[in-house]
Amino acid sequence: PQETWEFEGYLQRYGTGLTNRLKLLTYDNIVSRQGVPLGSYVFVAIDQLTATEKQIAVQCCEALVRVDPDITLINHPSEVLLRYEFLKACFDNKRNSFCIRRAAEFRAFRKFPVFLRNELDHNGSLSDLLYTRGQLSRAVARHVATGYRLHDLLVVEYCDTVNRAGMFRKYSAYIVGDRILPNSVMHGTNWITKSRGRLIDANTAREELAYVQDNPHAAWLRETFELARIRYGRIDYGIKDGQPQVWEINTNPAMTVPRGTSRTPAQIRLRDPARQLFASNFRAALEAIDSTAEPSRTVSIIVSQEQRRRLAAERRRRARDQARRVAISQYAGVFRRLLPH
Repeated sequence: PQETWEFEGYLQRYGTGLTNRLKLLTYDNIVSRQGVPLGSYVFVAIDQLTATEKQIAVQCCEALVRVDPDITLINHPSEVLLRYEFLKACFDNKRNSFCIRRAAEFRAFRKFPVFLRNELDHNGSLSDLLYTRGQLSRAVARHVATGYRLHDLLVVEYCDTVNRAGMFRKYSAYIVGDRILPNSVMHGTNWITKSRGRLIDANTAREELAYVQDNPHAAWLRETFELARIRYGRIDYGIKDGQPQVWEINTNPAMTVPRGTSRTPAQIRLRDPARQLFASNFRAALEAIDSTAEPSRTVSIIVSQEQRRRLAAERRRRARDQARRVAISQYAGVFRRLLPH
């Protein structure tokens, strides 16, 4: 990856004993060194890679395998299914009851409500629930106008998992190598179940701990990760009519509570048994994928001048697109505040 804060938070809080064995390597490191040390590799943030970054990642895989055919390589960049292909495969294989399409195909939708997502991030829905084709077309146009590429916008059919008490649950579990690790159960009253709106009390904490201890969906989780060709990442899912429904798999998940999320000391204590159990399981899984390969040996990776030029151009384009979206968003916010209420 280029940003490593997601895993750095874990190492600082739970994984201090792993710092001698686990190193974070960015594509800038690879380009500057023109090589990588021998060892077990986990490729993360696959959906965030530019075309050239993915090409370099594949070169790393090929070079490492040439040196040691038995080396551990997790999440081969050319094999992992990204969000659209993965969720489409889940629907086609009847593992999900809801469908997904590219925004350019919005006229094909017959069943509503739906919502918009960006294929390339993990920030949740871009829109409220949309109940008509007119609302959908306006939402697509609005987001394209604010800097999103049409190809990156996805239309997702809403899958309602609320229970009779008005509660939504988002389950999260990791895979590390061959191990399935239940992580959390997030409770909320909003269909977009995020950390900031999370409900935490003694009952939800007991349910979460039981989930981490019992691993009730292990077989389904393993099959789903296999479908995605992912052996490191976190899956988020819900339960509808007793059947799991996949929301997404993140191959570079945040390992600690997001910045700006407030938790009382009592809430932290309630969740601590589940957090500590997951951290212990996660560390054991990381240790299990370690190898005896000698990290002092360097495997040569030749990054050409043309690749370097493309890499620089892709990053400039990404920065421009992000800056444009931020500027338009800020302008739109000022405009809305000036409108009469």
